Amino acid sequence: MNTLPSSVPDRDRLLAHYYDLEYRDYTVDVPFYVEHARILDRAHSSSALELGCGTGRIALGLAEAGNQVVCLDTSQAMLDICAERARSQGLSSKIVPVLGDMRRLEDLPPAKYGLACCALNTFAYLTTTADQRAMLTSLHALMQPNGVLLLDLTPPFPHLLPPSDGEVVHQGTYPDSDGSLVHKLITARSDLAVQTHEVTLFYDREAIDGTLSRISQSLTFRWTGRYEMEHLLAATGWHSDRLFGSYDLDPFTDASERMIFAAHAL
Repeated sequence: MNTLPSSVPDRDRLLAHYYDLEYRDYTVDVPFYVEHARILDRAHSSSALELGCGTGRIALGLAEAGNQVVCLDTSQAMLDICAERARSQGLSSKIVPVLGDMRRLEDLPPAKYGLACCALNTFAYLTTTADQRAMLTSLHALMQPNGVLLLDLTPPFPHLLPPSDGEVVHQGTYPDSDGSLVHKLITARSDLAVQTHEVTLFYDREAIDGTLSRISQSLTFRWTGRYEMEHLLAATGWHSDRLFGSYDLDPFTDASERMIFAAHAL
């Protein structure tokens, strides 16, 4: 197995590319955000904000529907893909990619946002209560009166969490444009006392000739329960209006695979 170059820029670009292979066609949640934006702001008079936008699939969906969107991420490589896709779709005038940390939002373009979203468990990258409160407080200061936050979490149900005993699980295979296949594997260990998983992702690239190369990424996720999240929202100036168990607005139950909070800024 060949080892891929390990320079930071090269690694970031490759990891962003692999992330995009996995998620660029994942659109099941996009109508959920687009419809909320339409209801909240039919005249497109305010901007939307996405925290942890990745390569921009939701931000671009919002922009395509006519919204002005500021999208923030900690990865310049992810934002570069988002910006290039915006250019190719003629949406550059509606997208503002910002490199930054969602715990500190003071560098965002001056605006009052009507809608903010944090999709697909991105909130779990905040691994302490202080970080979670910092994000929610910083965001609250940027919202219009009664502005809405849509926060999509993975419920901390055992069957939905990563493997926790060191086993390696194959999570998917994604074809690349050169004919190679990218196999994603995941392993993790949990620390129940602090509600975290230490996760390692492995991306094995199988070239057409069978040659393999591997790159890995280590991440830490913190899991947040329903009532813990409601308390965090209330403590930072938000009122939790609805809790959905799916993007089709189903009620949240113990069979739900998503835990989606809709909250407005008090």
